[in-house]
Amino acid sequence: MSQTAEFSRVIAGLATAALLSLLPQSVAAQVAFDWKANGERTYSTVCSACHQPNGQGLEGAFPPLAGHIADLAKAPNGRAYLARAVLYGVEGAITVHGKTYEGVMPPWNSLPDDQLAAALDYALYSWGNDKNLPADFKPLTPADIAVERKTQLTSLDVYGQRPIAGAAPSTAGAASGPSFTQAQAERGEAIYMKNCQDCHGGNLDDGEFGGAPLKGSWFRNHWGAGSVAALYAFTKTKMPPDRPGRLEDDVYADVVAFLLSQNGYAAGDKELPVAPEAQQQMSLKR
Repeated sequence: MSQTAEFSRVIAGLATAALLSLLPQSVAAQVAFDWKANGERTYSTVCSACHQPNGQGLEGAFPPLAGHIADLAKAPNGRAYLARAVLYGVEGAITVHGKTYEGVMPPWNSLPDDQLAAALDYALYSWGNDKNLPADFKPLTPADIAVERKTQLTSLDVYGQRPIAGAAPSTAGAASGPSFTQAQAERGEAIYMKNCQDCHGGNLDDGEFGGAPLKGSWFRNHWGAGSVAALYAFTKTKMPPDRPGRLEDDVYADVVAFLLSQNGYAAGDKELPVAPEAQQQMSLKR
């Protein structure tokens, strides 16, 4: 490069820096943000060990991002969920393309907002995912990450908010809501009283040993933006605390049916299924 060209490049860089210095910090960050510049680098350094360089993940442990992350982004609250997932991690079994993954995603909130946004955008526009995004989809920005950084969630909170991948961003109708019968909820109540009430209380919010409330605003905040699959998988993975996962699948379904009945969801004529694929289509969003 000639001295003249190099001088011009330096002057242009200084001019850009001077212009950005005159803008509010939040605006300057958006002007300077170019996810393509560091998205691949951040993904390769931070994410690829689990989700793999080709986005295919590792079966049974880490879910694929190829053919999946775009569905999450399009779902109701999907953009917020993705930002929260990289900030706070995700803990709980999930099902993707009919396969279950039980690895734990660690939080990456030690990374700056621009790196997290860039890594998400790289995944969203790689491996053919971009073909599954709406034409008007906008890449995530550092501002999107900064907003969610204020929420201060746990990995379990994020898991409870996992959206239904591929769901249309519209109000869910009755057909997409949870399905359970009154008889199933009554069976679940008997099981709950035997196994759960010491921690969570007979009223679901007054346990002797500090269990989290299982109804009201706490339930809505933790589970109301996700699917029945998230609630069921968490219950099965974590409960009862002294023997998690030791009950039968249909027993966990009965308990979940009872919890749903206590949180205002209406019983119907079909029992809550145990298949993750069916549960993922049942939104808890009202």
